[in-house]
Amino acid sequence: MGVRPLRLEPTKSVYYHEAVARFGARGALRVLRSTSKRWFKKALVRSPIFSAARRFFPPAAVILSYHSILEEPEATDHILGISQSRANFEAHMKALAQHFSPVTVEDVAQFARSGRELPARAVAVTFDDGFADNYEVALPILKRYGIPSTFYIMVDAVENGILPWYCRIRYAFNSTRQSRWSHPESQRTYDLTIPEERKAARASAWDWGAALTGKVQQDFVGGVERALETEPVQAKRGFMMDWEQVRALRKAGHTIGGHTLSHPNVAQVSESEARSEIMGCKKRLEEEIREPIDHFSYPHPALNPQWSKQTLELTREAGFKSAALTMAGPVRAGDDPLALKRIYAANDLDQFTWNLQCTFLGRAV
Repeated sequence: MGVRPLRLEPTKSVYYHEAVARFGARGALRVLRSTSKRWFKKALVRSPIFSAARRFFPPAAVILSYHSILEEPEATDHILGISQSRANFEAHMKALAQHFSPVTVEDVAQFARSGRELPARAVAVTFDDGFADNYEVALPILKRYGIPSTFYIMVDAVENGILPWYCRIRYAFNSTRQSRWSHPESQRTYDLTIPEERKAARASAWDWGAALTGKVQQDFVGGVERALETEPVQAKRGFMMDWEQVRALRKAGHTIGGHTLSHPNVAQVSESEARSEIMGCKKRLEEEIREPIDHFSYPHPALNPQWSKQTLELTREAGFKSAALTMAGPVRAGDDPLALKRIYAANDLDQFTWNLQCTFLGRAV
């Protein structure tokens, strides 16, 4: 295969060459990628072995999922918990521009639908929810490296300037001084002085809220905040984009997609509620953006599954050309464009690159 030796210290180099000798390039990859050692991943992603291994696998694309990009994510971790640092994000985009082929979600959807050819190592970048930092922090970096992105907008959050409900729940449980909380349905009481109990209480609230929509969902979250005696965080600081910023992203050449109205798990609500969330977000976005909205991503705040045959049909009925999941894996020709797999972007650059390379080969990360 002409695989160039890795520049590793002797014992590590021997391990690599023994694996290639015994199993061939493809088999060696299966053996070597199972290691969790940081040094090996760092060396391997810089070697030709992934390029050699890709010859044995059908063409694939990878869709990356981001939420929030902040200068100092630690400062808001008690509220958001889903932020990347600006420095990490810029390192990711630089790596994509240098070593991969940035494409659009539309490109990936056409590849899945018809096998339309994509460049090697095709990667699409996406953002969920509509956080203001997508415009303020991520957009200049995307422009610097010439990377197209898709921004899936949670309509109610942008429309009303409120945080997604799951962030409000996170903040309430992380900031409360109450020592007890009782679940409104199960009546189970959690001891919030015990860290594991506090996490379990928050998870149970997420599960309950994920199966609610609209005003009922907001009433539930408000009830949690009152029980925990915490103020809604959006009353203190703004985290979400407004419509002008969303339109500016589109004007800059990026894609705007739908992410429901109120961010429920649409596979866990009634058919009428799912239809309202899926079709309602498309209609509202088209009113604001004044062009067709063709792409959608499924919220996955809690509970499984996040999609079903019913929701797939609803996205098709709504007229979406693609729908992205949070299920990890590559996208291959012949995949349903209304059920496209995505992967979360790891913080560390070496882990980020490792995950991308492994996903191209079909390994879920």
